[in-house]
Amino acid sequence: MSVPLAPYPLPSGWNLRPARPRSRLITSVLVVCCLALSAALWGAVVGEQTVLGTILALLLLGFLAVVAVGGERAGGERALPEFVNALALTRAETRPADSWVSFFRQRAPSLWSCLWLLGGGLVTTAACGILIVRCIVEGGQVLLVLVFLVPLTLAAVIVALAGANSLAVRGRARWFARRPRGLVVGRSGVTLYSFDRGEFDRSWPWDAIVDVVPGGLVDARRGNTVPELKLHAADAGGAVEEVPIPVDALESHAWLVYTVLRFWKEHPELRDELDTSTLQDRMESWMAELSKAADAQRG
Repeated sequence: MSVPLAPYPLPSGWNLRPARPRSRLITSVLVVCCLALSAALWGAVVGEQTVLGTILALLLLGFLAVVAVGGERAGGERALPEFVNALALTRAETRPADSWVSFFRQRAPSLWSCLWLLGGGLVTTAACGILIVRCIVEGGQVLLVLVFLVPLTLAAVIVALAGANSLAVRGRARWFARRPRGLVVGRSGVTLYSFDRGEFDRSWPWDAIVDVVPGGLVDARRGNTVPELKLHAADAGGAVEEVPIPVDALESHAWLVYTVLRFWKEHPELRDELDTSTLQDRMESWMAELSKAADAQRG
């Protein structure tokens, strides 16, 4: 059911309240559980309990993956877009079409999730490696455990690599002279920065945007959804293309991104506001109403 908000209602199935950050208590409990599983795993490895070690490695790996996936959107979508000089988002090779723009920054992986995946993946990989060597040396029926250990080791390596890659992405995003990823909204149109190099940037003037369509798959069990937003934009030949906007990866609430794109697509007479502080005032009032509706729903 959609929630009435101004200027547009919350799309059906979208979360009204931004995700809450994990409390220190919950984070501490998760870390203690991970350390306990890791200690039990290495106890089984040292004690030469191959089957028990395999089971514990599977439990630890599953625990790492579930916690990492569940925590990546822990309160990171509350921010307003940054009001920045358009030149700061370029390499100063060409003059940007706009002077000042609103930049919806894409979230970098949290340091917590990077270290969680990297550390847990390395611990599990090392333990599984020792168990594999032990199975080969002992031989006999113990070799049957390799059927589970080999894919488990590969999965642990993938988790560790995901953590290392996330750490590299985080470092690149914070490195000076690296252009951040995200969505830019200005008087001339909309630009999606996907990579630092710029070869895959996509830009659409306002006149080329045909429609802004929200969507998402509703999870009936948990009562939430992964928000989706698509631009229907016409190319030079008149063909309409459907372009997904990664609203689930931005630092701002998905409804705010949807509202900004739809509002200034439908109100060309107000686009002069897009390089003034009036834009920020509008978005602050919209987010204040969203927060008020969320508080009313909770109450």
